[in-house]
Amino acid sequence: MKIKREKRALWVVNIILTIGLLFMGCLIIFRGLGPVGEEHKLPNGEFSVAYFNEEAITNSEWEQELKRKYGQEVLIHMLNRKAVFEEANVRDIHISPDEVTRQLKKDMMGYDSEKAYYDEMETQLGLSPEDVADEMSYRLTLEQLAIADIHVSDEDIDNYREENGDQFEARKQFQLSVIKIASQEEAEDVLDQLEKGADFTEMVKEYSTDVSSRDQEGKIAPVESNDPFLPKEMLDAAGLLQLNDISGPFQWGEDYVVIQLTGILIEEQEDTEHIRESIRKRLALNEAMPLTDLEKLLRDKYKVRIVAINGL
Repeated sequence: MKIKREKRALWVVNIILTIGLLFMGCLIIFRGLGPVGEEHKLPNGEFSVAYFNEEAITNSEWEQELKRKYGQEVLIHMLNRKAVFEEANVRDIHISPDEVTRQLKKDMMGYDSEKAYYDEMETQLGLSPEDVADEMSYRLTLEQLAIADIHVSDEDIDNYREENGDQFEARKQFQLSVIKIASQEEAEDVLDQLEKGADFTEMVKEYSTDVSSRDQEGKIAPVESNDPFLPKEMLDAAGLLQLNDISGPFQWGEDYVVIQLTGILIEEQEDTEHIRESIRKRLALNEAMPLTDLEKLLRDKYKVRIVAINGL
């Protein structure tokens, strides 16, 4: 293990993982919590789904509250899906499993692993891998409908690639663990101990003041090798490290941080055909109507009507 000392500033970083599956999450809510046994059947014939101070919360009360809060959004999304897939069938537009898998792999960049990605979907939204793939298929189908009649020339594609070539290089990410410390003097002391063979994970537990990463043995979310929100000097230093090498300290706000490189993630390079198709789609979407407008247009085309429903 090599240790490299640094004395450069580090911007404060807030890494926010966003999930674009709100509507699918709402749908999952209505699946319920599983079968309820006969022992939870109430005298009025209803079933309880929970208790508060031995007071039963009935299934109908629960469903009514879900409808009140999420019913309109869920119903609209159900109708959108019907309209979009019907139009796709009419226009012979179909998304292959390979296309879904390829896009999911792109979305997984930023997670420690495929398992970490699906665990996050399960924890945050209750989505299984099949649910995620299903929603991805819907999104890709909707996009293809939006650009079906938009022509993008080969010249436009060539020009875009020439001007934005770095966007299509295989992305590289660093997996880092950190020890956040109050002062440079303490940071130097931690480095001294690490040089003498101290265990990085144990030093995290003993010295790090960053609660979120400390609870993860110092691990933070993977960072892009060219992340514009991180100092170039720190990323350059990380790029020179071998696995398990250590570098620092870097100033982090009013604190200091020592980093350890624990892994490198490199995105699989797309072939030329897929790159050109990606550019064509990007340019076409820039000219297409907003996807929400397209959903409404298709609902109107297929005569969608929402009637008065109690609770909605």
